[in-house]
Amino acid sequence: MASTTAQALTYTAAQAARVAFYGAHYLAARVMARQIFSDIGEPPHPLPSLASTLAAMRDLFVQDWKNIEAGLYPMPVDIASEFRLALGSTRFLVDAPRVVARNKRKAHDEVRTRANGLPHYYRQNFHFQTDGYLSDRSARLYDFQVEALFAGTADAMRRRAWVPVTQFLNRTRVKKPVLLDIGAGTGGFLSFVKSVRPELRAIALDLSEPYLARARQTLRKHRNVEFVVAPAEATPLPNASIDAAISIFLFHELPPKVRTEVAKEITRVLKPGGIFVLADTLQYGDAPAFDGLLDVFPSLVHEPYYSSYARADLDGLFGAAGLKRTGTDIAYLTKIAVFEKPKRNRRQELRN
Repeated sequence: MASTTAQALTYTAAQAARVAFYGAHYLAARVMARQIFSDIGEPPHPLPSLASTLAAMRDLFVQDWKNIEAGLYPMPVDIASEFRLALGSTRFLVDAPRVVARNKRKAHDEVRTRANGLPHYYRQNFHFQTDGYLSDRSARLYDFQVEALFAGTADAMRRRAWVPVTQFLNRTRVKKPVLLDIGAGTGGFLSFVKSVRPELRAIALDLSEPYLARARQTLRKHRNVEFVVAPAEATPLPNASIDAAISIFLFHELPPKVRTEVAKEITRVLKPGGIFVLADTLQYGDAPAFDGLLDVFPSLVHEPYYSSYARADLDGLFGAAGLKRTGTDIAYLTKIAVFEKPKRNRRQELRN
């Protein structure tokens, strides 16, 4: 009991420190962008109060601790890793004024001329960020930027996305399972996964070569990780080769037509009975207190496809591709939806 209490206190202190540290960076960036915030008109929905925001953050950490107590993953206190990430503070603060200046002049297509060969929707500076997703500099900034944007809660939200995956693996007891991370970015999520299940074979798929290069560095100590540079709508993976697939904060950056193509591709590569976990932004009505954020977010950070995603019919999107929703979870600003590819019936198995 004393040990559990000590662990709980350690967890609470670590998360409080993260929120304070990254929250301070968020506030610093917001001060730099105060004119942009002041120019925002009245959104259709009210912005969340501080009380509702803090309550939702508290609920996120309470559930995170419950998952740790349930043995779904170990306590996330890695001092060395946290220190390495925190070293990005100076880079973040130096780059933030560039992002603000880019926002003021609506310069979201600076990477277009050097993005030849990439899909049209990808050739832009999402979030007004320096170099878009197309440089090592951007890859080195990205993880810190995300934690600052979410005031230190991003890791806890991502960990929630692992819960349905580990429950699926425990339930099905698949031999030599394969996990596909679609839009793996710099490899942060897969690094967490491999720390929990080092034997799991993982495939990191992303369209950004610099980001995957960063992921290779992040995951260099882990075995059974494959890196694939490809668009999510045209993966070079075989049919029915994946047991579980996951996508974290990718779909809101895809145009509607591309989302449809990606959903079909996910169905194609999943084995019958396999699952797909979609972890992405809240949609309207998921947490009404935050609907105002969904109103203003796209213009603040240049997310051209965000508004359409926030209203998208996910059941219709994935149902048309052949997947059925089996669960939903709300983790602060993230919605986690679980979809399953139906198993083949006996007649289909005999026919094949």
